[in-house]
Amino acid sequence: MKPVLFLLILFCTIALPVFGQLTETDLNKIRLIVQEEIKREFSTINKKVDTLDSRIQNVEKDVAWMQGKPESVNKQIPHAKYVYYGLIALIVIVVAALLTPVVQEIRKDRLLKKQIEKLTQEVETLKQQRIVNP
Repeated sequence: MKPVLFLLILFCTIALPVFGQLTETDLNKIRLIVQEEIKREFSTINKKVDTLDSRIQNVEKDVAWMQGKPESVNKQIPHAKYVYYGLIALIVIVVAALLTPVVQEIRKDRLLKKQIEKLTQEVETLKQQRIVNP
C-alpha cells in the first residue's frame, strides 16, 4: 500500500503544474505571435488580391475593346457586301460579253439551217413539178 500511495503522490506532484493559469505576459506573447501570423497571411492575401485586381482590369480593358469591335465590324460589313456585289456583277458582265458572240453565231447557224431546209424543200418541190411537167 505504501508504494501505491507513494506513486499516487508522485504523479500528483508531477501533474500540479498542469493546473497553472496563464499570466498576462504569456497572453501578450500569444497575442504577438497571432498578430505576426495574421500580418503574414494578410500580406500574402493582399498580394493575391492585387494580382487579381490587375487581371480584372486587363479583362475589363479587353471587354471594352471588344465592345467597340462590333460597331466597326458592322460598319465594314455593308462595304464588303457591296464589294462582293460589284465583283459578282463584274464577273457576270465579263461572261456575258464573252458569250454574246458565241450565242449570235449559234443563232445565225440555226437560221442558215432553217433557210437551207426551206431551199431544199423548194428544190424538191420544183424537181417534182419538173418531173411531172417536163
